[in-house]
Amino acid sequence: MTQKTSLFKIALLLLCCSGCTYRTESDLVDCETDHPVVTLESKTDPTGCNTHDGVISLTVTSGTPPYQFSLNGGDFQDANAFTQLDGGSFTIGVRDFNGCGHETTVSLVVASSDLAATAATEQNTECTSGNGTITVTASGSNGPFEYRLDNGSFGTDNTFVGLKQGLYNVTIKDAEDCSLSLSTTVGRGQTGISWNSEVKTIIATNCAITGCHVKGSQNPDLSVFANVKSNAGNIKSRTSSRAMPPDGRTISQTEIDKIACWVDDGATEN
Repeated sequence: MTQKTSLFKIALLLLCCSGCTYRTESDLVDCETDHPVVTLESKTDPTGCNTHDGVISLTVTSGTPPYQFSLNGGDFQDANAFTQLDGGSFTIGVRDFNGCGHETTVSLVVASSDLAATAATEQNTECTSGNGTITVTASGSNGPFEYRLDNGSFGTDNTFVGLKQGLYNVTIKDAEDCSLSLSTTVGRGQTGISWNSEVKTIIATNCAITGCHVKGSQNPDLSVFANVKSNAGNIKSRTSSRAMPPDGRTISQTEIDKIACWVDDGATEN
């Protein structure tokens, strides 16, 4: 049998398997070692307050193309540039074909404004709901200031509560209508999500199934706890990006959150 014929038969076997395939990959990709790296290619600072003409362009190395890009935790897009930006700090995320990701932060400066801001956060210790907080401190010559979380409305309250773990964008506006974006992350504290009563069933129902990640099918065998634990970071990354489970199977956002919480708690057999 030639090498070309052997490879064809292996690919055909993977495609015809009634259980699951990861885009014809037999194993989970290790996102901790094989992930894209996004870096700044170029940037253009906005020319003034609310001119909305700032630009950030990115470049990616490593990982597996094609790549998609996200600004401040928003929807992913194919284009590697973001335009019509105000001043402030922006978090750019990239994900590759395998669902592996990376982030970088880029700052744009409005030279004509002295508006500045910092954010302090408290972790979210819930899982499917939120109790995290963001408190913003603004400074500049043109107070008073107003604050907006993501796409909400502006108000005078500089503290946002009841937040889940994740990336948020706070916009600060001064009395001269000059605005500043501030990207900040609410961390996740210990949530107490249980492997035995919550996560185990999700894995067993959607991943460790006949023809998929069980003994005699695909590696790793996710019916064995030790294998789930050793691949916990990859499972979290791929379920979060919805690259897992495969073959049209879907899990709810609540189930995705529970997997992520359990992994961040330490992936213990609790």
